[in-house]
Amino acid sequence: MKTIWFQDIKNPEDQKNFKKSVIGSKIVLDKLKEVCYTKIKNGESSNVSDYDSPSWALRQADKVGYARALTEMIGILTIDTE
Repeated sequence: MKTIWFQDIKNPEDQKNFKKSVIGSKIVLDKLKEVCYTKIKNGESSNVSDYDSPSWALRQADKVGYARALTEMIGILTIDTE
């Protein structure tokens, strides 16, 4: 489990309780991970006509940045229960 989950929780007992809550929500977090994967996959395809636009480079940069953010979220949502 990534430490970002606990960065603002100072009390160790509160951290422990919160960790239990996150692990208890694993099925929901796994579904959210699937949603993120799907959004990345659906956004990967480019059409040749995409490059006809004068702002194609900006669109490509936006697409790459969005995929990078989703990938980061997938990492955060990956909860190892071991």
